[in-house]
Amino acid sequence: MKGFAGYAHTMTAVEQRLGHKVKSLEQELSGAKDAVLRPMGVTVPQYTALLVINDEPGISGAELARRCLVTPQTMTTVLGNLTLKGYIERRSVPGQGRAMETTITAAGKRILAKADKEVLAVEKTLAGTMAAKEQATFAKLLDQARAPFTKEEAAPKPVKRAVRTTAKKAAKKAPAKKTAAAKAAPAKKAAAKKTVKKAAVKKATVKKTAAKKTAR
Repeated sequence: MKGFAGYAHTMTAVEQRLGHKVKSLEQELSGAKDAVLRPMGVTVPQYTALLVINDEPGISGAELARRCLVTPQTMTTVLGNLTLKGYIERRSVPGQGRAMETTITAAGKRILAKADKEVLAVEKTLAGTMAAKEQATFAKLLDQARAPFTKEEAAPKPVKRAVRTTAKKAAKKAPAKKTAAAKAAPAKKAAAKKTVKKAAVKKATVKKTAAKKTAR
């Protein structure tokens, strides 16, 4: 591989890593898109947001951030700038607190049409490095590479399982407690009767003793 001024460049250990290659491609692609969008006064995140909003009118900010692969904080800034430019409109949703739905304006659609034309040309350059069959394979391999990192998001939360298990245990213990209480009830009644009977006998004995002493 040639470096600066024709000097050969040997790839370092870091440059040979798959993660580094993926990140490098992403940066090169993003840089090329930024170069064609900047003259229009639009950034790559703003273009991506407009693209998604145009396809899904009314989408929430949180969902939009997830689709555009940015943080909710970054998306808040992006939406604020797009609103100031008049490319989108945001309205509160009745009965849903602070939630807001976002739609693209006529001006937003016009700038998106121009921007998308330039971005598609950039992506065509990427596609031109591979045959159609290779593009399909490349896309499949990218999805395959993402799979181990996206499975965790779809997995059920362990906290919910723990709550259900605790509820089941509590439900099983309840009948056991009732059974034990039912068995103990007759014994308690019998003991109470014996105690009352003993008290009555003792009282009668005391009375008899007192009567004898009075007779004497």
